[in-house]
Amino acid sequence: MVMNWTDEQITQMRTGRPVYRNDAAGTSLTWLRRGEDTGGEYGLIYGEYDPGTGVFPHFHRDYVETFRVLGGRGAGKIAGRAVQLGAGEEAVVPRLAVHEFRASGDRPVRFLVEVRPAHPGFEKWVVTLQRMAAAGLTTPDGRPKNVHHAALVLVESDVNLPGLGRVLMPVFRLLAARARRRGIAEQLEKHYYRQD
Repeated sequence: MVMNWTDEQITQMRTGRPVYRNDAAGTSLTWLRRGEDTGGEYGLIYGEYDPGTGVFPHFHRDYVETFRVLGGRGAGKIAGRAVQLGAGEEAVVPRLAVHEFRASGDRPVRFLVEVRPAHPGFEKWVVTLQRMAAAGLTTPDGRPKNVHHAALVLVESDVNLPGLGRVLMPVFRLLAARARRRGIAEQLEKHYYRQD
């Protein structure tokens, strides 16, 4: 699938939308289209990452992601295959494919990510996690420092860990349920998630 959004369309979609920044990590994200905007068909996020910034290896069961680089360079792996993307290039990440992404080169990478179908939990927790990172609650690569926080982010956004992490996912599901019962999820949502 090719995302044919023009620069003008992207600029229009970004206008008036909140930007979620994490200056310490050098990242910013803007939801251009949420599932509620597309009848659940897809979600579309615009991002800017400073060189070296990226996302840890993971996979999704419920949705397909398509990455499109608008400027700069991105590098990563999809299902064990190295991927290098420059401006105008894109890569599709099928369900269950382990993937990771990092801004490469000496300038920030600007990119789009389409999530198909839209996933409300992913939409919510991407914003929450970005704000948690800005508050110092994550490691530099975006992993929550608190195990209950990590469990909520992983389980509710359909971010699954590969390798040994896959074996731990049932434990994370139990921890996420406990975090909900203890009100931890509600506290995080209250402090770090607002649908602006």
